[in-house]
Amino acid sequence: MANDVPRFDPTDPDFLHDPYPTYAALRERAPVLRHEPWDAWIVTRHRDVDRLLRDKRLGRVLDTAPKVPDDPVFAPFARIQAGSLLEIEPPDHTRIKQAVHDVFTPKHVRDLAQRIRALAVRQADRLAETIARDGDADLISVFAEPIPVTVIAELLGVPESERHRLLPWSKGIIGMFEPERTPEQEAAGIRAADEFAAFLRDLAAAKRRAPADDLIGRMVRTQAEDPGTLSEDEIVANGILFLNAGHEAVVNVLGNGFKALLTHPEALAAVRADPEGRTRTAVEEMMRYDTPLQFFERYALEDLRYEADDGTVHDWPRGTKLALYYAAANHDPAVFDAPERFRIERWPNPHLAFGLGTHYCIGAPLARLELAHAVRALLERVPTVRLAQDRFAYVPKNVFRYLTELRVRA
Repeated sequence: MANDVPRFDPTDPDFLHDPYPTYAALRERAPVLRHEPWDAWIVTRHRDVDRLLRDKRLGRVLDTAPKVPDDPVFAPFARIQAGSLLEIEPPDHTRIKQAVHDVFTPKHVRDLAQRIRALAVRQADRLAETIARDGDADLISVFAEPIPVTVIAELLGVPESERHRLLPWSKGIIGMFEPERTPEQEAAGIRAADEFAAFLRDLAAAKRRAPADDLIGRMVRTQAEDPGTLSEDEIVANGILFLNAGHEAVVNVLGNGFKALLTHPEALAAVRADPEGRTRTAVEEMMRYDTPLQFFERYALEDLRYEADDGTVHDWPRGTKLALYYAAANHDPAVFDAPERFRIERWPNPHLAFGLGTHYCIGAPLARLELAHAVRALLERVPTVRLAQDRFAYVPKNVFRYLTELRVRA
């Protein structure tokens, strides 16, 4: 019945503060829901999101579905999307992924472990110093943000003197992915895309003059050896993607995840008592429990018929947009026992925080390593860390869900 359809208003402040009751209602009564303001279908059950992420009849790119208006003003942003792994399908996706894949292999990531551990310890000590001086500190800005930005900057080969520019550019660009973005967000995103792209073109030119064994250097070398493998725009687009995705995934899991950990004393005590045995499963539960990337959009690449988990059948013409809700799927009671409980012992934990299929996050092994070292370093170096606030505010966004701050004391 129409009046039994749950209310879905992604602009509602109550929803933005806590979307999980709405997700539960949608999963139960309207797991595949048409949302006219976005011209999209909202999909919330784990089985459906899992299947549709793997379905090769869906993709990220469709000529009839531009990410931004067809206006020259948006050209800087459109250009950095055109060659990004996030926005392309095979065979181009396969070609570019092969050119960068070796940087993100488990072996290469393990080789970074000592550097990441040292960085996490350094930032944990800085957090402790800030708390000692000021009484409390923002865990996100002092501890969480510098870790992934520094790791990705080193992978890309960005000089240390220039790294302070990366975070503002990243924040500006990700605002462009919001379906409810404002003109101010658009202006900031376009400016950030233009400036970041110009910076990476200059950096690539410098790597041509003085070859280096970092990610930009490797892409430049690959292009020189076989110009058909990578274009200049693709080098720039994927440099930006790796910074944005690498930063957002780690910093927001740490922010949302430490909020969960610090508000669940039994879980916190268990990780403190057995960091070697508990950190891995705690990190996975942090990603599941309050997933920062709320949803991922896909388009029907052809006319298709889909039978959803609730038995309803949908005929979607080519060009149909789907919003696949990772965060709702990650709380599906059909897959997760007591999904509203934060349980660090949960295993297996088939959450979808990194996606699935063609666009499964290439940096997942690196993100997991950073998260594990960050959790262990903070609990080792600031063993009495606890919350210094009891109310929490989230940045009012739909695609990305993350805290404005997380104040802690020791």
